[in-house]
Parts: sequence; C-alpha cells; structure tokens
Amino acid sequence: MAKTTELATFMGVSPASVSEMLKILSKDGLVEYAKYRGVKLTDEGLTQARLTRKRHHVVERFFTDILEMDHQQAHEEASRIEHSISDASAVRMCNMLGNPPDCDCQCCVDPCKGVSMQQVNITSLLSDMHPGDTGTISHLKSNDASVLKKLLSMGLVPGRKVSVESNDGTWVISVGDQTLAIDGDSASSVYIDICTA
Repeated sequence: MAKTTELATFMGVSPASVSEMLKILSKDGLVEYAKYRGVKLTDEGLTQARLTRKRHHVVERFFTDILEMDHQQAHEEASRIEHSISDASAVRMCNMLGNPPDCDCQCCVDPCKGVSMQQVNITSLLSDMHPGDTGTISHLKSNDASVLKKLLSMGLVPGRKVSVESNDGTWVISVGDQTLAIDGDSASSVYIDICTA
C-alpha cells in the first residue's frame, strides 16, 4: 500500500489534496483507501491506469514522431490530454505512427496494443485498394509538400468518402460527386479507413 504522504510528495501537492482525490477514486471503485493506512489500486483501477499510460505514450509518440516536438514538451502536452483522448483518436494516431513499439517504457512495450476496446477501422493506402473498394480518407502523408497540396486542392481531405473505380497505373476514384484520376505516387500518400463491420 502507498501512503498518502508519499503520494503527496511524489505529486508535489498537499496530503489533504491527495486524501480528497483518493476518496473520489475509492467511490469510483478504482482504489481501496483506508485513512491513515494507505491506498492501493483495485483491478479496475489498474486496468484504467494501464490504458491511460498507453494513451499517454501514443500521444507522446505522435507529438515527437509526427509533430517533431522535443521529448520534454511532448511529455508535458501528453500529460495534459491523456485522460480526455478517445480510444478512436488513439487508434488513428497509432495508424499514422505505423503501430510502433516503444522501447523507452517496459510496461508500454507496444503503446498501441490494447488501446481500443471498440471496433477499429483498418487503414489502407489508396494505392493498395481495388476497384469496388470504398472507405473514408483518414489522412494524407508525404515527404513532398507539392503532392500534399495537389491532393488537398483536388478535395482529398480527411473525412471524405472514396470509391475506387479502376487502378491500372492511374487510380480513378469517386469522391463525392467528382471522378478523379491520380497517379501511383499520389495514391500512396492517401490513407483510407476501411470499416471492418
């Protein structure tokens, strides 16, 4: 069992603040708290703590790998939003990251594993899709800014529904009421969510 004074010292807050928060967590069934004795996580509390830690690492990796923040800033920002990010958002971040392992944290060997408890869409490159396949644009990713600008100017933005008409070297796709033709390099920059249900 952890003592409230130890938690207060670790968190840099008063013991009274810790006691008040522990009462709330106990009421929610996340900790077993006995005044003057200490506190320990319940099974549900441990499960929630692990999920929060994984969300933290997913957000942190997204900030460092995609947004190119330094590690300290990414850690601080992740700490601010780890409790409010949805599983669906965490899964999308994992998809953008390529579902990375995280060697910096033993208990988070794979920050993307177990993040979602709901149905997940499979994300595919548009260039890997076949005629008749449909989905929703998840995101665009390219090292060439001109490719991204071209795709955006064509109306290929996240959230738009896409249907593949043909793919014989040039991808002919329907987006809304438009029919567009794009080359293979451009098709390799468009990530599509394909619903598994």
